[in-house]
Amino acid sequence: MCYFRGIIPQYIPNTDNFYLLCIVIKKCTYTICMKKITFPCLLVFFLLYAGNASAQDDKYKDLIKTEGLKNKKWITTLSLLSDFEFLNPANINPGLSVSAGMRILYKPKIKEGKSAYSKRVAEREIYVKPTFGYIYRKRFNTGFFFIPELAYRHTMVKGFFVEVNADVGYLYNKLNAPVYERQPDGTFTEVNYGFHNLLVGGKLMGGYDFSKNKKTPLAINFGAGVFYRYPSNQKWIRHIYTEVGLSYVFRRIKE
Repeated sequence: MCYFRGIIPQYIPNTDNFYLLCIVIKKCTYTICMKKITFPCLLVFFLLYAGNASAQDDKYKDLIKTEGLKNKKWITTLSLLSDFEFLNPANINPGLSVSAGMRILYKPKIKEGKSAYSKRVAEREIYVKPTFGYIYRKRFNTGFFFIPELAYRHTMVKGFFVEVNADVGYLYNKLNAPVYERQPDGTFTEVNYGFHNLLVGGKLMGGYDFSKNKKTPLAINFGAGVFYRYPSNQKWIRHIYTEVGLSYVFRRIKE
């Protein structure tokens, strides 16, 4: 005779019903056991998943946080200059300049992208740009200048940038015509003669930095400026110039 967990045979009308009851009790017992096992398993699984998701978030957070976007950057620029003199007649004087931009301050601005992990970055930078150059005035003089420019540049997400420069430097204007000096013995000797000037001015530029997104280490720029020279300046309007330049951009991620 079969006994199952205290069930007395006389309460079971026949063997078939008893067999059915055994199957039902077995399934109920299995389900209860599974529930007791499944809940702790689900709890452990949830904790592991949450920890892993948090670790992944932290991983991408490290990749897109502001500190992780910092890098060293230098710019070398070769520019063509055109100095406009609104006289009678008006003159356009050609020139050339070479500068080396050293970034001294960098503050990236993170903007939302298509997803949480595809951030777009705008660059806000301050440069010191030692600049050497000259302007050739055919009928008067050749001006050689040195300007340690201070520049603020804002580069947008797409790579376009706007730059504002403040200039204070030195200008030497050498006369192009021959200059002769009388010697004590009455003879004349050709000498170099020119004027020393303090140069103060500024310029506004725009351009496109290919190194921002396309990984090409080049940038183009164009702009206009004005300068005042002391003590030989007559009018501000006499010293307006334009600039078109090509830059080589050095970028290196900080260790």
